[in-house]
Amino acid sequence: MRSFSSIDTMADRWNLFVDYVREHHAIGRMEIITVDVVIAYGQSLSDRVDDGDLEPATAQNYVSAVNRVLEIARGDRHVSVSPTRDCGIPLRTGIAMDSQVVSTNEHFNWLSNVDKLTKILLRLQRAYGLRFEESAKFDSRDADAYIAAQILPVINGTKGGRRREIPICTSAQTQILRAAKAYQGRHHSLVPPDMTYAEFRRHCYRIATALAIRFHRERHTYACLRYKWQMGAECPVMAGIPHGDPHHEWLALQLQIHVSEAKERDQAVRAQIAQELGHNRVEVSNAYLG
Repeated sequence: MRSFSSIDTMADRWNLFVDYVREHHAIGRMEIITVDVVIAYGQSLSDRVDDGDLEPATAQNYVSAVNRVLEIARGDRHVSVSPTRDCGIPLRTGIAMDSQVVSTNEHFNWLSNVDKLTKILLRLQRAYGLRFEESAKFDSRDADAYIAAQILPVINGTKGGRRREIPICTSAQTQILRAAKAYQGRHHSLVPPDMTYAEFRRHCYRIATALAIRFHRERHTYACLRYKWQMGAECPVMAGIPHGDPHHEWLALQLQIHVSEAKERDQAVRAQIAQELGHNRVEVSNAYLG
């Protein structure tokens, strides 16, 4: 028999799912919840793990609670999902095993199915590794100055209000800044003037959910492409090589350097990418790079 404390814990975890479903899917009845909805919820938890807001074990427990409640209510396991395999939540080590990178073809497919503003947000997230909130609250009015300085300051919508700077070194980065500036006009951000940020976020995520778009994957893409740009070789999830010593040995072969140098360079690049993503701990890069 379950204790009262464990029942309360299950109820708390279920209520988190209910809040998510109401906000992102506008579903009011349990019987119309599909496996895709549960996976989307799990993916949103995975995004929070990536950003250091949740421990992998906690996110996995949240999904398991939803599985259990739905199993009891429905009398079957037809909407049960795997937290790691289906939702992409990292293992309890916090190290990603599979790539979340959005391929060029997939990226352009996403762009072809959304409105102009959502296109701009997706391109900003991919070009600079921005979180959704950072891209929505971005003020592009000084884009020309940023391009001239080759540095993008990320100020609005950051975690804890921590400012960071991202180097501008590709044509894709300059092109999207100019596109954002042209769209934004004299307004202070990309959030439409007639909407609050919360309303805009809800609107965008409902569109994304309907089209199987996951904004946070563009942030993964930035991290993995940035690693290859700086390192000259693929990160573990892109190379299909396990994290740690096996990857360092592979890097040494690819770059024709000693393993110790490969390890040192790997750590330096990870630290830089973690900083560009808005994190102080290099370990957070594991959730993106493997």
